[in-house]
Amino acid sequence: MLKGLGFFEELGYAGVLANGSLRMQVQPVGEPDEARIVEYLDAGHRITAVMEAGVDVLAGSVHRHTSGCSSLVTDGEWMWRADFAHYLETYHVPLPAAFTARVRGFRHQMPDLDSADFAPRCNDTLLNLGWRSAGLWDAAQEVLRPRPRAVLTRAEFVARARQEQPAGPWGRSARKPRRPKG
Repeated sequence: MLKGLGFFEELGYAGVLANGSLRMQVQPVGEPDEARIVEYLDAGHRITAVMEAGVDVLAGSVHRHTSGCSSLVTDGEWMWRADFAHYLETYHVPLPAAFTARVRGFRHQMPDLDSADFAPRCNDTLLNLGWRSAGLWDAAQEVLRPRPRAVLTRAEFVARARQEQPAGPWGRSARKPRRPKG
């Protein structure tokens, strides 16, 4: 089975996959190479693509991974939600030593994914977790190369959000004067 990262109780996970409470794992600082680990997470291979929008479960605000936040992503050994990178860079949650060793061993570069080797592990994980609706991984796919980063960095997201905020009495258009009744 794939190992899980960031399947927090606040996101509705329990049992084998649950990684405990996010609120209880918040730290003031993260790993020294946290920004590079976040890039690694963002570059992961998509297992599922979920069309949804979500918010930060602690702050209640939108974030750069809001769209498709519960889509599943992998590096071939570990599996995480697409929004895990947000929780890591925002709350600096602790990471398993085996995961950080793997990421650093790959020099923070997402490895290629050999579908023939990966499919049995992925499908076993999805079936054991009862996620039959996610669909099985197609072993006929060849080696998948990581795609370029498809999500804004946190700094890019914040800058864009600031630019898009209207100033003044937004949402109001000039009203036509009413005609007097009569």
